[in-house]
Amino acid sequence: MAPQAAAPGTTVHTALCRHEMSQFLQAAQGQEPLLVACTQEEALFTSAADHADPPAYAPLRFVNLRETAGWSSEGAESGAKMRALLAVADLPAADPVPSITYTSEGRLLLVGPASRVVPVAQRAQRRYGDLEISALITVPDADLPLSPGVAWLSGSDVHIKGHLGKYIVQWQQSNAIDLELCTRCNACAAACPSGAINSLLQVQINLCDRSGACEVACEQLGAIRFDRANEQRDHVADLIIDMGDVALVNAHDKPPGYRHVTDVVDGMDAVADLHEWIGSFEKPRYFTYEASLCAHGRNNTVGCSNCIDVCSTEAISSLLVNGKGRVEVNPNLCMGCGACSTVCPSGAMRYAYPTAEHASRTLRTAIHTAVDAGMKAPELLLHSEDANVGGTALINRLGQLAAAKRAKGLPARVIPLGQHHIAAAGPELWLAALAYGASRVALLLSGEEAPSYRAALQQQINWVQAVIEALGGEPDRVMLIEADTPESLDAALQACAKRPAWVMERATFAVGKDKRHALEAALAHLMSHTQPDATRQVAALPAVLPAGAPLGGLNINTDACTLCLSCVGACPQSALKDGGDKPLLSLLERDCVQCGLCVETCPENALSLAPRLSDLAQRRTEHTLHESKPFQCVRCSKPFATEAVMKAMLARVGGHAAFSGDAIKRLSMCSDCRVIDMMEKAQ
Repeated sequence: MAPQAAAPGTTVHTALCRHEMSQFLQAAQGQEPLLVACTQEEALFTSAADHADPPAYAPLRFVNLRETAGWSSEGAESGAKMRALLAVADLPAADPVPSITYTSEGRLLLVGPASRVVPVAQRAQRRYGDLEISALITVPDADLPLSPGVAWLSGSDVHIKGHLGKYIVQWQQSNAIDLELCTRCNACAAACPSGAINSLLQVQINLCDRSGACEVACEQLGAIRFDRANEQRDHVADLIIDMGDVALVNAHDKPPGYRHVTDVVDGMDAVADLHEWIGSFEKPRYFTYEASLCAHGRNNTVGCSNCIDVCSTEAISSLLVNGKGRVEVNPNLCMGCGACSTVCPSGAMRYAYPTAEHASRTLRTAIHTAVDAGMKAPELLLHSEDANVGGTALINRLGQLAAAKRAKGLPARVIPLGQHHIAAAGPELWLAALAYGASRVALLLSGEEAPSYRAALQQQINWVQAVIEALGGEPDRVMLIEADTPESLDAALQACAKRPAWVMERATFAVGKDKRHALEAALAHLMSHTQPDATRQVAALPAVLPAGAPLGGLNINTDACTLCLSCVGACPQSALKDGGDKPLLSLLERDCVQCGLCVETCPENALSLAPRLSDLAQRRTEHTLHESKPFQCVRCSKPFATEAVMKAMLARVGGHAAFSGDAIKRLSMCSDCRVIDMMEKAQ
């Protein structure tokens, strides 16, 4: 890397990991955390510190400046970016979160045709003595071995649920011979007068004469019973290798401890991989969930199901109890992508690894440090932190190509920031980054993401871009970059037009636990402190947003609305309000999450969603949607309903025979006067 990229007064090491190692060891003698700006030789530095004499006690942290900044055609101008990356790396670690524990005892189950399962099971049994191996044969297309050591099972219609350490496998026992009990003595085959039992230990029903000779021959073991056909069986396993043509687990992202392979070679590789999953393992509990904020369901009506739809591990399910809807997350299946929190309009589902507050501090630190160091228009490139297949791997390979003059590399204005998963940061953080002073926020999709994530991110970006356009900005200030090779990433970055700084005053607010407040703070700052781009102008508000945006209000057909106020009871955010003693319906737009529960609940179909961006005053002021005059009792003049309700009721039941004569008048009376009128008429 070019030494001139370092800040003035900084000591530049040119071979710190080799003949300057003594300087690293000297720095590592202290108690304070030591930041090393190299990830290539992380193992070397760690080993040197572990074996140092005297011992090196400083906690070590590492950050990559080489591929992300120095190895670029603009490496000499990357000093401000380096400062930003160092500042981010020097931030305190995120607060710890509760953990989920898996315990695996090495109970391995192979499922599939005998031709695939048998050789893998036999080799695994010989090679890995600490595995307890079972094999469920679904297609009897190969001879079964006589050797012991594997628990053989057979059946069809197999279903798998559960997780590492506790997989539950259920199937139908379609073979009359229970392979788990069978000792392969072949007495049944010898006794069968019709030759219906083959070498695969399957009873061929079309040849069987049901003489019962085989059952008599196996009487002591009881391995043959014709009444067990189609019997439901189950089995518990810690690890599963599924060798069928079609995976038995449908989720796009498979749970740990499960592998789907279709040939013997891959099967043995899967055994070697799963062999490492014996013992106890912990992972973070990636999410928090607040049911009181959830817009999933009310009054036995389902509204928002965004988190269920986007989850690639099928960890989230719907739960309706006493008419109220909520969701349930299986933490053992959750992989921590964070997409559920990104698409959640209310903030009921929150990402906890790290929290939004920690993520916003990272964004703010990177942007403010870069600007203070002289970068005029910093851009953020958010990517998944996976050194093997994710954005980190792409960026590293791009840097290596740039060092060899075969690519341009990351521009000096582009600051890469890794996340546990690209779907973990949502619109409130993207808009907050613009408010902090970023000229662009780009999300890198590197090709391995589930289709549901890609679709969800695109939908979120669509409405965020509509907001930006309404405020006079170029829509590509928040954008997706799709690249699965370093060359395509290089081309995409070079094709991005440079954007000047958009905000005139950098925001300093923190994104806290409340997603809606964070979104409101970002919108408020952008509305007040941005200037239109050269070819743009600020739109007249309210501006229409795409369907699915979590901002907006409601359209109401006042002729159809009876002010029954069912919508008020259905609103999970209390954005809809009644008028107390007055027949009135009002809306506080700031609190509306566009979940649609009110629309689904309305018995008159009088409501429809209106996704839009309104000005701050309209968003923060309660507005009347509909108001009606009270209907007064025709006998005592006491108000007891609205004119709209009475009009609708009389129209529906007025022609019925039960309400002929004086009875129709009683419909226009309050409950007390109806009783009095009935008693008077009865005398």
